[in-house]
Order: sequence, then C-alpha cells, then structure tokens
Amino acid sequence: MGDPHPTERTPVIWTGILLGLGAALGHSLAYLATRWFTEDRGRSTGQLLVLSHVIMGLICAVAMVVLWPENLGTQLSWLGRLAGLITFFIIAQTSLITSLGMADASRIAPLLGLKVAVLAVIAVLLGGTLSWMQWGGVALAVAAAWVLNGVGGRLPWRVTGLVVLACLAYAVADTFILETIQEVRRISGDQSTMGAPLFTVTAVYTTVGVIAACLLPRYGSRDTKAWRDALPYVASWMMTMVFLYGAFAAVGTVLGSILQSGRGLISIGLGIVLAHWGWHHLEQKHGWAVQLRRLGAAALMCLAVYLYVKGVQ
Repeated sequence: MGDPHPTERTPVIWTGILLGLGAALGHSLAYLATRWFTEDRGRSTGQLLVLSHVIMGLICAVAMVVLWPENLGTQLSWLGRLAGLITFFIIAQTSLITSLGMADASRIAPLLGLKVAVLAVIAVLLGGTLSWMQWGGVALAVAAAWVLNGVGGRLPWRVTGLVVLACLAYAVADTFILETIQEVRRISGDQSTMGAPLFTVTAVYTTVGVIAACLLPRYGSRDTKAWRDALPYVASWMMTMVFLYGAFAAVGTVLGSILQSGRGLISIGLGIVLAHWGWHHLEQKHGWAVQLRRLGAAALMCLAVYLYVKGVQ
C-alpha cells in the first residue's frame, strides 16, 4: 500500500504535521535518554533495550486489553503485517541503539533522514504516486540530512553502517506500520484518528516486551536503580511511537518521515543547550560556523515539508 493522498483533508494534514513534529521531539529526547543511560549511568545499550522494552511491554499489555477493537479476533490478516513490522523494527532498533552508544545523538539523528528516500521508493513500488513537488521535498529532506552529517566531523564507518542499516529496516517497518493500521481499521471499522494507531502501538510493544523478557537473564538487573534509569527512555519512546503511528495514519509514511526528520534539528538544538550547560559527555560544543551550517539545514528541512504538503493539496 502506498501513502494516502489527503487532498480534501486539510485538517487531517495539519493533525498529521503536529503529530509528526511531536514524534520528532520525542525521538530527540529518546536519543538523549540513551546517551544519559550509557554515558552518565555507565550502563550498556543492551540493558537499556531489554529493561525499557519489558517496562513498555507491561504498560502496553494492559492498554491493549482496553483498546482491543471489536471483531479483530475473528480476522487474523493483520497479524502477518504485525509480524513483519516487529521483525524489521527489532533490527532497526538494535542497530540504532548500538550506534548511539558510539557517537553523539546530534551526529546520528540527521543521518536517519535518509530513510525518507527509501520510503518514497517503497511507496511508489507499492503503487503510490508522487508529484514532482513531493519528490523535491524528499530530495531536500535528504540534502538536509547530508548537510547535518558533516557537523562535528565524519562518523566512523562502523557507526555510519549501523545507521544506514537502521534506515533501511525502519523504512520497511514503517511501511508495515501503515499497512497494519489500515488493516485494523478495515476489520474494526474504527476510522478515528488515533484508535487504530494506538492499538497498533500496544500490540507491537506487548509482543516486543515478551521478547525482551526472554533476554532478562543476560541483560536484566536486580538493581532497582537500573530499572529507574530506563524510565526517561521509556517515557520519551512511548510518546514518540504514539505520535509517529498517528502521523503515518494521517498523512502517510513519506510525509510523516519528513516531519520525523526534524529530530535531527531538535537534537542539535538540545545538544547546544546541553553543551552550554557543560554536559559535554552527552554532547560536544561547536562554534558559530557549525551553527550556521545547521541553520542552513533547518531551512532545507522546512522547505522540504512545504513542498511535500503543497504537492498533496
């Protein structure tokens, strides 16, 4: 399935834009929470993944019971899409978390903007169409990612490879997210803005939580402080997923991901604040030349959003 074309749904587009920007903010906070857990608390990325997803799994298991759509249990076609979503999400999440343990969030987050191009190609291959203005928006989003990638020096090849793998896996997972939401809506008949997206979030993280629980013997901890230290990541990541799934349902994966790419700029802004406060173990401090380059990338990203939205109206 390709992206929806909400030509007559301007309010839905604006809702999707707000949700996408909320997802970008949540992602940026999650990246910082990851660096804080590993750098400030001296714990491993593997432990963060397992502890946080067990916590999220418990929360979502309760929420899934409450949010379970009517008639969903009689038709199981959505489960195949959910399985694909979870498989590629785990690959992407593992790659990204590993890379965040090796470099600043503000250097990694912008590279994830490359996912936009992958999603655009997938959308077209699945039967969608993009206007020249939409392709222009995609190109500008990718250009902004590359401009920001040079800030603070080039990333090591190992880190770059992990981020590229995360981009590819996230793109496929995002496509499955939209298809799962659409299938849940079709079966349940619930066409509300957030009904199916919220349920899909709970289904995904309940399942991932079970998988994470199996890894507790290796990555778990009996120290309550370790579980408490995972809570900032849990809160920011759950916020991100709720907003992101809602954005995909409202405006599709490509525009949703362009908006999500704003996490690079938000991460940089947060990085400036942290560096100014002296938290250099989380973010490096950069000069005015770097800041001007970032402003240029910000302008490119804003223009990318404008062109893509203009292309669907």
